[in-house]
Amino acid sequence: MDKRTLVALLLILVVFWISSEYLWNPVQTTQPSPVNQNPTPAQKQKQPTEPDFTTQQSSNRISSQAQKHETKEPEKEIPVNNNIVLENDFIKVSFSNKGAVLNKAILKNYKQSDGETPVNLIPPGQTALNVELATVYNINLEEEVFEYEKQPNEVIFYTTTEQGRFEKRFYLVENYHLNMELMVESQQEIGSYNIWIDSGIADTEEYLKMKDSDYRIVSQIDNDIEKFTLRKLDETRTESGNVDWAAVRSKYFALGIIPDELVIVNQLQAYQTNESPALRLTARINRYQFQHNYQLYLGPLVNKYLTPLGNGFEKIQEGQGILKPISSVFKWFLNTLGSVIPNYGINIIIFALVLKFILYPLTHKSFESTSKMQKVQPRMRELQAKYKNDPQKMNLELRKLYKEEGVNPLGGCLPLLLQMPIFFALYPVLRYSITLRQSEFLWLQDLSEPDKTLILPIVMAVFMFVQQKLMQPSKTDTENMDEKQQAQQQSQKMMMYVMPVIMFFIFRGLPAGLVLYWTVFNIMSIFQQYFIRKKFN
Repeated sequence: MDKRTLVALLLILVVFWISSEYLWNPVQTTQPSPVNQNPTPAQKQKQPTEPDFTTQQSSNRISSQAQKHETKEPEKEIPVNNNIVLENDFIKVSFSNKGAVLNKAILKNYKQSDGETPVNLIPPGQTALNVELATVYNINLEEEVFEYEKQPNEVIFYTTTEQGRFEKRFYLVENYHLNMELMVESQQEIGSYNIWIDSGIADTEEYLKMKDSDYRIVSQIDNDIEKFTLRKLDETRTESGNVDWAAVRSKYFALGIIPDELVIVNQLQAYQTNESPALRLTARINRYQFQHNYQLYLGPLVNKYLTPLGNGFEKIQEGQGILKPISSVFKWFLNTLGSVIPNYGINIIIFALVLKFILYPLTHKSFESTSKMQKVQPRMRELQAKYKNDPQKMNLELRKLYKEEGVNPLGGCLPLLLQMPIFFALYPVLRYSITLRQSEFLWLQDLSEPDKTLILPIVMAVFMFVQQKLMQPSKTDTENMDEKQQAQQQSQKMMMYVMPVIMFFIFRGLPAGLVLYWTVFNIMSIFQQYFIRKKFN
């Protein structure tokens, strides 16, 4: 097997490994049905335990208010309202005064997979942003019915009990930003308190095969990014340190919380609930009263909305590795095209053509080198026969021949090697960019998801076969080869049939937009190879 075939095999194995790691893990492929508001015992077992510094273990957590009501009738009964609404042009949030918790976060500009129902980030029957305080008793505000006052962009929940006065204020700032202010005056010293985003995040897409890797907890702790994908949350994960921010995210959306710089949140627990990631933040205070502020983000993973929150909150997005600069350029280019041409399928085709034009000098030289290599086979065979007993001299003469004829033995691998970093940089752009969400092109319903019909992966495999066929030497060139070279050629011929099949199985699980790019790029390479081959023949 020659070097070019070996390099191609290694690249296929790399792509195959990545695909098996991220695409072929068996996960749920349909959206789960709505769950009951009261979690089952099994769901309760998945919730994290209390940290060591709390005054009472999680298994013994009770609401002090529940104890109070058992011994003393309330002076007045406050009606429960589960639809206290704040809204702007971007979002509609709904609260319940029972626990002063969030029960809906409806994004007005984004639709579910049915194309009609607005996206709601809170799963049905679930709530988020409950507060629990650790004193002599663990005060769980989830069961407390709050009084409230509502203004157009603000709602204040407040209640006074035997344990103290508790107030939660929510203020809708702009777009998808919400502020939360927590004020407590307690009769006992508060060792710590917890804020829960235990609702998880709702399923908004039809294709959920990659849910175990798309859904995750992302946080910044002591300036380091920590990520826990859903598949890793079969048990509770605990991280200690200064929490700058934390979020529950799906493929396209996030529920994020950012403490004020004066608030010291020093522990995060990530766990799984209702087949979704969930989290709990713990702040240790050791005070009787406090006033803490938080910023909340309930919206899409769009850089212009994430960046203003500060502390690097935009790092919640994909594509933050060593290829981030390349991914950023690709994303900017596609978004710029999208502002002019609304069809992202056409934009991806234009992108492939532009990239092919930029890489043309390198790929052209590579294809020419491959064609020249086939032409010098007779002279190579003569040198190999002449110096068969002197390998060192033979290699020296072969290098001289390559230099004289302008031939690079590995030149045929260059196009594939150039494609790999581009491919991996483009993957997160086309896979996770919300601008491509539900973008249609021809028969493709969503360019960010795999082609259900498999038409595009089949077309891609056919053109890859044609490209491999063009790279094969002519019959005359084959006859001029020695036995060793003919054996190597048989190996390459086998790859011509095997490689398209392997790539089909890999690409059938990739975003249709990425397969479209690869197909268009290969078609352009076929034309380029054809004219070069015609020139040298």
